Amino acid sequence: MTALTAATAYPSVRKIALRIVGAMAALGLAAACTNDRGQPTNQTTGTVMGAALGGVVGGLAFGSVGGAVGGALVGGLAGNLVGRALDDQERRRLAEATQYAFVADNNVPTTYTVEPTKTSSSSSTQAPPTVVSAKPVAPASSRADGSTCRPIELTATKNGQTTTETTTFCKSAGSQELKPVAV
Repeated sequence: MTALTAATAYPSVRKIALRIVGAMAALGLAAACTNDRGQPTNQTTGTVMGAALGGVVGGLAFGSVGGAVGGALVGGLAGNLVGRALDDQERRRLAEATQYAFVADNNVPTTYTVEPTKTSSSSSTQAPPTVVSAKPVAPASSRADGSTCRPIELTATKNGQTTTETTTFCKSAGSQELKPVAV
């Protein structure tokens, strides 16, 4: 039996304290990032989803906690930028493009141009349209559970800045709903 000393107890207490502080900070950020209806903002949702997906992919790719943490940081940043950048109409068009891309030939993009909404403050300095695109980058594959999955490259160009991310989407047998998954 190993005696519990200050040297062996400190690392485990430190890890637990860091986890509690991290969880409290995350909850505080999530609570602070809500819209006027009390719902999470697009930026918050993008950050959380990106971090979750990035953490899983990083952990699987590198097989370590460091890979998961690094993946979560990169995924959270990418999700934050996409969530902040695209409005509801642009996200709907990107989702529609993703549905078409799921059944399209490889490397055949589905692209939509979304005109900016008119603002009453200034009609002479209108922002350029946003271009969203989804392109399948590999053939669809079947999984043991009967679902079909396919990696799709999602691209959004807004205000001259382009963001590209490849995500694997799956749909269950008999369903048309696509869900992003970590592979």
